Order: sequence, then structure tokens, then C-alpha cells
Amino acid sequence: MKIKHERRKPRLSHRYRFQLLHQLLTQVYSPCRALDIGGGKGLLAYLLNQSGWRVTVVDPVSQVLPPKFRDLEKKRTKLPAEELISVPRITTPFSKELAEGFNLLIGLHAHGSNLKIIDACRKYGVNFVLLPCCVVDEPLVKKPGINWLNSLEEYAKEQGFEVKKSVLNFKGQNVVLYTTRN
Repeated sequence: MKIKHERRKPRLSHRYRFQLLHQLLTQVYSPCRALDIGGGKGLLAYLLNQSGWRVTVVDPVSQVLPPKFRDLEKKRTKLPAEELISVPRITTPFSKELAEGFNLLIGLHAHGSNLKIIDACRKYGVNFVLLPCCVVDEPLVKKPGINWLNSLEEYAKEQGFEVKKSVLNFKGQNVVLYTTRN
């Protein structure tokens, strides 16, 4: 008897991380007021805003949206000039107080802000989505024998969160930690 093996989709380039995270967010959450911490050029915020969300980027470096990007079908999307400045942004480093009034905090490689995001979510009773890549500027001391991502997950659990995980289909650090309380 032959065993049929399920074929896995080939992993996408990390350039699709915004599109894949957008897809996950729109499947897990209803449109809401979200803060994209360390949001860079604002592509994730742009995609979510196009889906009926109200997303603001917090990043100390002011950047403009890329003039074009590829969607998950690998079709090129060119943004009209007026869209390139359409993402609301706050050009300052993230602090917990900035989270007041938002329903969801998103940290996609938000260096030095992951613990602050968790703490702000605890303070304001909102959800978080974290796609952390490394320990850059994080005050967390990882626990012996536990990798940094799991240490971050443990920290969130110690703060009273039930943490869920999802794996996005791109090359690189692709594990998402998120909560769904409320």
C-alpha cells in the first residue's frame, strides 16, 4: 500500500511577512483600532486600514510607504501617490501610555518594545500580537535552557495572558504570539 504524502507549500520570502500577518490578523480579529509598534514604512498598517481597520504606526523613524509591493498572489500592487502618506503615524519611541484607547497592539520585530507591549496590554486590558525576531534592546533575561521566544511567552503568561501561537509561511523567524481575550 502506498502512503500519500501531503505536499507542503514552499515557504515564501520574508518580504511577504506583512501580507501573511495581515491575513492572520483579519482571520483572528474583527476590524479594530490598533497600534503597529515599530511599524517602519507602514505596509502592515496600510493593508489593515484597507480592510476596514484603524491602524496607527508608532516608530521613531518617519518613513513612507513603499511605492509598490507584491500581494500573496505575487501580483504587483502600485500605490497611488496620495496613498503613500495615508498611514497615520506617531514618530516617537513606544511607551505604554501610547497604548491607551487602542484595542490591539501589534509588534512586528519591535526591537526593545515586546515587554512594553505586553505590559501595556495588561495595563489597558487589550490584546497583543507579537512577531519578535530577536532580543535586541529587550530587558528580558531569558530563562536557562529556554529560548528567547519561549521566555517571552512565559513572561506574558506570568502577566496573566493566555498565549496562542501561529506559524506564518515565510523563511525566518515566523512564530507569532497572540492573545484573544475580550
